[in-house]
Amino acid sequence: METVYPEKIMEEIEHKRREMISSARETGFLSVQTISASQELDKLLNIIQEELHIFSK
Repeated sequence: METVYPEKIMEEIEHKRREMISSARETGFLSVQTISASQELDKLLNIIQEELHIFSK
């Protein structure tokens, strides 16, 4: 299993969040681009949530 570094994931989350907001402003909330960015953000959030859950055990 690949080691995930929380700082790097948090940076990626912030970058993807800004990308999603920008896309929503430019192309709308229901555009393919915005939805794709949202889904990628969800994946990153799930990764960090899993890491925090494992760490808390």
